[in-house]
Amino acid sequence: MQPHRALLILVVAGLTAGCGVPTPAAPPSAKEVLAKPQQSNLKDAHFLVTGKITNNGDTVQLVGDGALVYKPKPAGRFKFQTTVGGQTLTIEEISLDGTNYGLTPASTKWVAIKSASGIDPNAFAGASVQKYIGEETLPQGKVWHASAKDKDGNAFEAYIRESDGYPIKYVETQSGGQNITLSFDKYNTGETITAPPTDQIQQG
Repeated sequence: MQPHRALLILVVAGLTAGCGVPTPAAPPSAKEVLAKPQQSNLKDAHFLVTGKITNNGDTVQLVGDGALVYKPKPAGRFKFQTTVGGQTLTIEEISLDGTNYGLTPASTKWVAIKSASGIDPNAFAGASVQKYIGEETLPQGKVWHASAKDKDGNAFEAYIRESDGYPIKYVETQSGGQNITLSFDKYNTGETITAPPTDQIQQG
């Protein structure tokens, strides 16, 4: 074999070994997946609410909508309706600056409660039992699927879009078969969340 030909074969072999099939990237951890929305350019996101809850032993369906604000500071709101005993009931909640404001049929005014947990983006960052489930393809694109528990111990699953880190869906499950699903349909619409007027808040 000619010397230069032998050298060429060695070089080609070296190049072939160095240009093999690329190693697939390691999947993200659950913690990384759940943090994606806060790290993205997302400012706010609107969602539709569906699910079922138990009321005095009866399971009732609920529907509604809400929004999460990510920037400039975390906040959230939701409003849903359910039918109990033939009556349509409306429940609303606003989480802002460490206070949860709730309005139920049992009260004509908002009830304010100081709390570290509420319906805002931080509730879906996962406080414990974080688990990466895998990659899935939904109509909105490829998503990372992860699960965790929030600060109150409620289990939830998160579906986060790979292309931009936006949330596609959160599913919270509670004891007794209760569940609430947030399905996101609009992003960065300029959503703002404010506290109820002072005269509409129940004074303790």
